[in-house]
Amino acid sequence: MIDWFQVWERKGREPIRDLRTLDGFENTVIDARAVAGQIAALLDFRPGDSVLEVGCGAGMLAQYLDCDYTGVDYSAAMVSKFLELQTGKRAEVGPANRLRFADRSFDLAFAFSVFQYFPDAGYADQAIAELKRVARRAVFIGDLPERSHSPDHRLYRRQDFAGWRLLPGFYNPDRFNVLLELR
Repeated sequence: MIDWFQVWERKGREPIRDLRTLDGFENTVIDARAVAGQIAALLDFRPGDSVLEVGCGAGMLAQYLDCDYTGVDYSAAMVSKFLELQTGKRAEVGPANRLRFADRSFDLAFAFSVFQYFPDAGYADQAIAELKRVARRAVFIGDLPERSHSPDHRLYRRQDFAGWRLLPGFYNPDRFNVLLELR
């Protein structure tokens, strides 16, 4: 069993600056600019919106988001790399299942390609509850794997997201996205 926390800590300490590699997408066909644009469109970003990204990594998506951005990641090494590489954006260390922010403190909240690394279903449920708690308008969770190349990835089922808008994955047919409007 892979210790994902150690994987991200090690990556964050590597002397590389390539965000695709740092954030774990080096073996994919992801277009980070396009994904960031799709997330912004789905969440209906407006000028001045406050946006929280849970699982921000080194900022592969953050670099393309024009908003009042805050990132959270449980890896101190990744947050350090984020702060080194992203100017004008905030990030801090923290777990997805216990966000330190007040209720409804962000207009929008999202997590992309991080739920597969969660240790168990209970943690995932707590992270979802936290995303919903801190957001005022909408929550997006992206890149949820139904199948994976890695037996160490946590898998998800579309039927577990009743009440959410189900969307196809952006770049991988074995993944799906969900959107929940909170208004």
